[in-house]
Amino acid sequence: MLTVKPLDHDRVGIPANDQLGVMNMKPATEVLARLVCLPGLLCSVLLPASFGYCQDALATANRNELSASLRQDRSETYFQYSIWGAFVNKVFEGDLSVAEMKKRGDVGLGSYTLLEGELVMLDGIPYRIEETGVVSVPKDEDKIVYANAAFFDEDASFEIPEINNYEMLRQIIRDRLPSLNYFYAFKITGTFESMKCGGLSRQEPPFKDGLDILIPNRPVFERQNFKGTLIGFYCPGFIGDINVEGFHFHFISDDKQFGGHAMEFKAKDLHVAIDKMKQYTFVLPESEKFEAVEFDKQFQYQQK
Repeated sequence: MLTVKPLDHDRVGIPANDQLGVMNMKPATEVLARLVCLPGLLCSVLLPASFGYCQDALATANRNELSASLRQDRSETYFQYSIWGAFVNKVFEGDLSVAEMKKRGDVGLGSYTLLEGELVMLDGIPYRIEETGVVSVPKDEDKIVYANAAFFDEDASFEIPEINNYEMLRQIIRDRLPSLNYFYAFKITGTFESMKCGGLSRQEPPFKDGLDILIPNRPVFERQNFKGTLIGFYCPGFIGDINVEGFHFHFISDDKQFGGHAMEFKAKDLHVAIDKMKQYTFVLPESEKFEAVEFDKQFQYQQK
């Protein structure tokens, strides 16, 4: 069970009499060690045909247990395609398809190959935020250069009545998490009084600039007074250059007309849902560019 700490009001600048809601907890599913096929097999060997109903019932129960176990394992895994250090060092062509990413999670974020738009995935649907700010749904065969994904299984949630900026949200979450040594996925819904999102500009080989140049000069989109969802992840500091250290959020509006990399915002009536993950897996690109990359540049977002 994920137990979240009470809020330190002085640390985040909220008066102690302000209520951030009661933490809603979902009990963790207990997974018992089992031999998946053994009960059904023993039943068929030891029982005569007249016990067919019992055999079918045990087989059905066994399949249900297996499905529950697979869902549990699936929801515990943080998936990543490519590594942040490669992305920083101009590995801008990927071979992960949109169809394959959808098999790896129902929430996610990342970027498309050639930096042709930011990626945010909500409820199993990936969206592309183009460099003009237009939001579209990619084709299954479209390629992705960098991605994070997970099957979101809410472990805990809480409410925030109002925040004045992005750092305030990060600080509240940091103070509520029981440990910063695990991986987390977040799904945060609310009303956004203002939102600033960043995009990406398409690049053509041979690539001249890395993310250390492109991100400070990225296209920026702004909107006021609307509802939407932040999809994000947290990686502990020990992740190094494999991924973004700390928090990383992308955004999509409820009307699917606005989104991108979350840069700054002011919001109210936030519902923060948290999924704790203990397993981490990543797949590396199969390309000549990745084979030859030297990882000579380093870049991390300043706000973590």
